[in-house]
Amino acid sequence: MAPTPRTASLPGDNPAFPAAALERGSHQTSTLGRVGGVRVADRVVDELRSYIEQNGLAAGQKLPPERVFLEQLGVSRSSLREAIRVLSTLGIVDVRHGDGMYVGPGVDGDGDASALFDASEANALRNLVETRLGIELAAVTAATQRLSDEDIDALEALIDEHARRIDKDPKYTWPPLDFELALIEATGNTWLYDVEVMLRDAWQSLSGGLRASVGRHSEWLAEHRAILASIRSRNVTQAQRLVMAHVSLERFEEDLRAAKSAGTATAGRTTGRRKR
Repeated sequence: MAPTPRTASLPGDNPAFPAAALERGSHQTSTLGRVGGVRVADRVVDELRSYIEQNGLAAGQKLPPERVFLEQLGVSRSSLREAIRVLSTLGIVDVRHGDGMYVGPGVDGDGDASALFDASEANALRNLVETRLGIELAAVTAATQRLSDEDIDALEALIDEHARRIDKDPKYTWPPLDFELALIEATGNTWLYDVEVMLRDAWQSLSGGLRASVGRHSEWLAEHRAILASIRSRNVTQAQRLVMAHVSLERFEEDLRAAKSAGTATAGRTTGRRKR
């Protein structure tokens, strides 16, 4: 008979969660921090990944039931399940209906979003941009058709906050794909949202130097405003056209070439000084 997968248990010193309430198995030491504020599902994803990593859990080990995570994290069931969907897409959590949740094979590295892209950063960026375009064209179409005025007002408030931060600090950079994720979340399409989260994680896996070389936050801010204005006016054709200009592979590649040329020129000047 195959051995029963071990359960990763949360500490039993919390009176609300006696050890008897958890599946029997190996009791781990890492606890889960409480989560609050905006973008709750994203934070729950990070908390669950940290929990698996800090407890050294391997593929096949059983995780505590949903109710334990709900109480420990203090989040809604919908936020937890959205996070679980993301982790399931990445292969980090394996949901077995009727049997609970297990650590998936992606925890060993196969589920890392960066693995979807070529090892070469230039190719990775190209793949990322091309995939983003497809996802965001679908998202902006759905948004134009079904976002409420309240949804659009909330997105505008997010853009205004980004603008205030940039006015105070021109070097400010908002969290990657912050506007895009908020827009997709408002459409209610969880599949599009899950893929966009993977694209965000892939972007973050690129080197800081590469991300900085293609960063145009002031331009992106103006483009976000234009996209949202088209959504507000329910002009789907214009919104799609603006997204195609915003997620422009040609612009990214132009920035990469400029950064590479600047780096080559700097290296040449340094070599010349050393020779003298």
